[in-house]
Amino acid sequence: MSQLNRRTFIKNSAVVAAMAGLSARTYGQAAGANGDLRVAVVGFRSRGQEHLKELSKIKGVRIVALCDVDSTVVAKGLKQFPGAKGYSDIRKMLEDKDIDAVSIASPNHQHSIQGIWSLQAGKHLYVEKPLSHNIFEGQQLVAASKHFDKQIVQAGTQSRSGAGIMAAVKAVHAGEYGKVKLARAICYKRRKSIGPAKKNEIPSTIDYDLWNGPADIMESIRGNQSDKTSETANTGPVHYDWHWFWNYGGGDLCNQAIHEIDIARWFLGTHEVAPEVVSVGGRFGYVDCAETPNTFISIHNYAAAPLITEVYGLSADGKMGGPSNKFGKFKDNNSGEKSAKSPEIGIIVECENATIVVPDYNSAQVYDKDGKFLKTYGKTVDAVDLTGGASGHHANWVEGIRKGSSKGIHAPVRECHLSTSLVHSANISFRLGAKKSAGEVADAIKSSSGLAEAFGRMKDHLGVNGINLDETKAVLGLPLTLDQKTELFTGANAEAANRDLVAKREGRAGFKIPTTF
Repeated sequence: MSQLNRRTFIKNSAVVAAMAGLSARTYGQAAGANGDLRVAVVGFRSRGQEHLKELSKIKGVRIVALCDVDSTVVAKGLKQFPGAKGYSDIRKMLEDKDIDAVSIASPNHQHSIQGIWSLQAGKHLYVEKPLSHNIFEGQQLVAASKHFDKQIVQAGTQSRSGAGIMAAVKAVHAGEYGKVKLARAICYKRRKSIGPAKKNEIPSTIDYDLWNGPADIMESIRGNQSDKTSETANTGPVHYDWHWFWNYGGGDLCNQAIHEIDIARWFLGTHEVAPEVVSVGGRFGYVDCAETPNTFISIHNYAAAPLITEVYGLSADGKMGGPSNKFGKFKDNNSGEKSAKSPEIGIIVECENATIVVPDYNSAQVYDKDGKFLKTYGKTVDAVDLTGGASGHHANWVEGIRKGSSKGIHAPVRECHLSTSLVHSANISFRLGAKKSAGEVADAIKSSSGLAEAFGRMKDHLGVNGINLDETKAVLGLPLTLDQKTELFTGANAEAANRDLVAKREGRAGFKIPTTF
């Protein structure tokens, strides 16, 4: 992270503002007060569609540019927004002086570098979770946001705009339910096999060099997309399955569980990475070409209370394509209010005097020590929204831009970085681990009652799916410690954990992660 004197900072900021044509302060005086906020959306085949939907709802916001490395996606988007300009290369798009802000929903490995580029170009920034592909990248984006501090940044952890969750967190932090004893992040999201490896031709409509960005270019990593048992059959060689390969994604820990981990850490009230982490997991139930685990548990040991994560990718009944597991066995009361319907994704926060359950992106419920429903914070969403999120998250970002202040931003970039770092550290523990029998795993984690309990549930879940952990061994991750200030690994395993292959990737030529601003 660069240390610049005030003169250099002012000089560089002036250059960036001139290049972009519209600084945050100028916007507040011009477009923010008297005109439209002109927004570009990057990566809109999937998640980016929600960005377009939410931005289109906000009065005074105009979508003026669409960027995607797939020209067919751009063409389709321009039919949807005929007044916008289309781009394949975000770097060209960022030269456009008619763009005030950028909303990024590209694949995970692009988030940090595209976010930094956007800030360097003088644009306000909304960037999806996870914030980075590795801890190093996230640190650079946080540093850039501090340097370009007049630009408003919102991270895509939408639950932080959920009014009910905000109210529940406030109540817990005020001590209404006693001290927090443990927070659990639950992601029981069934995933099917992606099939065996098959070399795929990259469609001519996709700029594969741009799609890879800072990641190493891998010729053939995709599953056999013609396999109809694949959950993502016929989606093409560069769509979605990248989540399950270390070069691009980090499994469901990075894909879905990051939301739950972020909320759990929010309830804990901690603003640093965890000093200790260990994980257990594996890819069970089928053999395919994916690399990331589909069944995974981890513990982040904070001084105040542990944060335990549980990810299940197989079904609840042992059948391929069967239902996902559910969590929570709580009782309704007679008040007429509706309690949680045992969802498959959410958070459980165990306090001294009550348990808080977050079953969706908007609400939270409180139960007494016997599991009896007491009250609800916010509006209960019956069906868990897995693709959208809390309403108003983009609106909160736009409001901050119009005010010219980050003070009221619900998801600050550093908070998303911290939660993303928990994800990365748990994955690194797993990748440095070794396969062990069920007994060996149980013995190694017996000092942690919370993790031992989670491992028992994991064994039962796998047992239903016909998997015996004494025969098909799980990976016991390497116990790791981190310096909470530098966010670097320390102790006996520091060298392995900090090496570039696992913890740091600086980017290919032309896509180097900026480290000075």
